Amino acid sequence: MVDELSFETVRELISQMAKVKNRLQELNVIRNECEITAGYAKWFCSKKYGLELCNSEDLGYDALSKYGEKIQIKSKIGSDTNFRITFDGIHLDDFDHLLAVFIDEKTWMIDSIYKVSHTVVKDFLTVDPPRRFKWRGESRSLSLQVYPDEDNMIIL
Repeated sequence: MVDELSFETVRELISQMAKVKNRLQELNVIRNECEITAGYAKWFCSKKYGLELCNSEDLGYDALSKYGEKIQIKSKIGSDTNFRITFDGIHLDDFDHLLAVFIDEKTWMIDSIYKVSHTVVKDFLTVDPPRRFKWRGESRSLSLQVYPDEDNMIIL
């Protein structure tokens, strides 16, 4: 009986997830089925920072700023203090800044966003495997934390 109940519970949760995913797609918060958190991060950054999201995934950037800067947006579930995190699929020659978005493991809410310069990304890019940006204490120190900002700070 426990196995049937567990199966039914999981089936119900998956069904709810599918409904939520479909609704998020209808609202253009996410643009494909594969990566809900990545789509959410891109949408959040576009709304928060006035970025225009690009349609083509073949580009080496995800959005344009109002100043014409090419912005690549990468997200990871985990903390910005986890210095084993890497961001894959970096197209170094195609963007001006990287927005590194960190998402809470349990709530899927955005914890922090860092604006990383092209130079810092280049300095921490791996050769093997290629196009992987290593998030380290040094790369964090050389990046500008742009979220949370004064509108979203929690004062302890």
